[in-house]
Amino acid sequence: MFRKIRIAPRMALMIIIGAGGILGAVIGYNYISARGLLLEELQEKSNHLARATAFRIEVTGYAVEKVVQSAAFMLTENKHTVAQQYDLLEKLVRDNPEIFGAAIAPWPKGKAPYVWCDVPPAQTLLRGDLNAEGYQYDVWDWFALPRDLTRTIWTEPYFDEGGGNVLMVTRAAPVWDAEDEFAGVITSDVSLEWLQEMLAQLPVGRSGYAFLVSATGVIISHPAGELIMNESIFSLAEARGSKNLRKIGQRMIQGETGFVFFDGLTDTRPAWLAFSPVPSTGWSVGLVFPEKELLGVVFDFSRNTLFFGAAGFVLLLVMSLLIARSISRPLQQLEAGARTLATGNLDVSLPVVTGKDEVAGLANAFESMRNDLKRYMIDLAQTTAAKERIESEIQIARDIQMSLVPHTFPPFPNRNDMEIYAILEPAREIGGDFYDFYMIDEDELCLVVGDVSGKGVPAALFMAVTRTFLRSIWQEEHSPAATMTRLNRELVRDNDSCMFVTLFCARINLTTGHCVYANGGHNPPFLLHAGKPAMAPPTVKGVVVGGMPDFTFDEGELLFAPGDAIFIYTDGVTEAMNPENALSGDAWTLEQIEKYRDLDCNGMVEAMRRALADYTRGAEQSDDITMLAFRRG
Repeated sequence: MFRKIRIAPRMALMIIIGAGGILGAVIGYNYISARGLLLEELQEKSNHLARATAFRIEVTGYAVEKVVQSAAFMLTENKHTVAQQYDLLEKLVRDNPEIFGAAIAPWPKGKAPYVWCDVPPAQTLLRGDLNAEGYQYDVWDWFALPRDLTRTIWTEPYFDEGGGNVLMVTRAAPVWDAEDEFAGVITSDVSLEWLQEMLAQLPVGRSGYAFLVSATGVIISHPAGELIMNESIFSLAEARGSKNLRKIGQRMIQGETGFVFFDGLTDTRPAWLAFSPVPSTGWSVGLVFPEKELLGVVFDFSRNTLFFGAAGFVLLLVMSLLIARSISRPLQQLEAGARTLATGNLDVSLPVVTGKDEVAGLANAFESMRNDLKRYMIDLAQTTAAKERIESEIQIARDIQMSLVPHTFPPFPNRNDMEIYAILEPAREIGGDFYDFYMIDEDELCLVVGDVSGKGVPAALFMAVTRTFLRSIWQEEHSPAATMTRLNRELVRDNDSCMFVTLFCARINLTTGHCVYANGGHNPPFLLHAGKPAMAPPTVKGVVVGGMPDFTFDEGELLFAPGDAIFIYTDGVTEAMNPENALSGDAWTLEQIEKYRDLDCNGMVEAMRRALADYTRGAEQSDDITMLAFRRG
């Protein structure tokens, strides 16, 4: 990307990016450090505030507990009339502002005095009877639990419909008679409105808040009144799918103290939560501090730093451009000269840059380059002319090589007792494969396919020599084995390059179908008899031709029925490679031959050519490819 920008603005841009990176790192470090210190201080203060709030509730609970236990003791020690019980309850409520109401519920059921505060105003005390019609106090937890557990208990928050008709929690103690038999329950009710007002006065910031959950996670106090007694911390976590909130709720009801990051109870605003237990009740106090408000000072500081840094960047950019222009101006002149050089005008005058700096060195290098280019152009013209001559000679050699093999098909148009078709595709401009066929007399046909070791010009020359010897010797020997034995001796003689050729040579009588063949280290061809799978002919003794002196070759015999065919090929077919460098192999070649065996010779060879192209999928040809198909008519 930067390569598309000129040097002056690029230099200025790189300076700005570097300075910006440093400033960004400094701002980031300051932000992280300030944030860490602020959170550390908040954690300490919020944990202290949460513990203090829990302690305040705990103290209130203890006070209520003492009042209830004292009243229970008084009732146990002395008999009280109903009027005296009302007076006792009024004194209890009046002397303890945190108590909303108090009751004495006798057992067996009877008149149950109840005194509570008028809401509002709270200065007036009201009297009632909990044994009134429709209020079955013996089934409420505040009565049943002290009776069954025989001890003082705190109830879960509830709405006392038919009693005080407010949300409350109750501290209830059992009352015993002189014979230590259960005689009833005395209660002190604490209104949740008192807890709500107390929590609302806590210093938790402008948008922070406090909440209280019961021992089972039910929300007892919260600024959002619709949540109180209607939701629990776990139901809110389930509704929002928040595993973090569920985990926090579990820690709170287990009585743990903590300071954690969470995403709020009813919204997703990031915040920090400090929580602490109220041991006597099993409740837990939570203080919520929104992160946006908490880190507002840090954000403001970072924003101001960024603003002044941006202003400094503008000034730095101007200075950088001025400095960069003083350096880039000579380079622009050199650029103009270089563009002229690129058009081929090597006589253009280049700017003279004085001094010993890098720009002056670059100008001298351009001058030296221009002189070198002049010499190079002269050398290139001579080299190109030589290369063109070589390419022309190679093309001529290719044409000569291709003319050495039969290329007119059908080669014997007047004969209907045979089909024959062949192709040769060198891997380079010229190659070492070859094929040949010709009539020995009116009835006999000679077939030859060969593959010279190596590629290129040496292989092509060795191929031409081999073909010449082969035709000459065949006229005298007429036998494939004898012909290859003599050819081997001729090629071994003075073969300092140690080249050799693989050959398959066959003599076929078109009248009888009798075939005599010899194989000099060549791939065995495939025989296609009617109704039988393709197979190779019986193996005969034979090594590569031109590799070992004084070696004799054996002959094999075949019989071609009308319609039978032979497919002869070089290893460029079985060793073709695809882009994954996997060879085609003998099994693949045999599979393809079986597909195309019923085609005529032309169709069979051309189908194999297409199959090879599909297999290699454009990969570079690794070896010469030669294929010859013959079928007896």
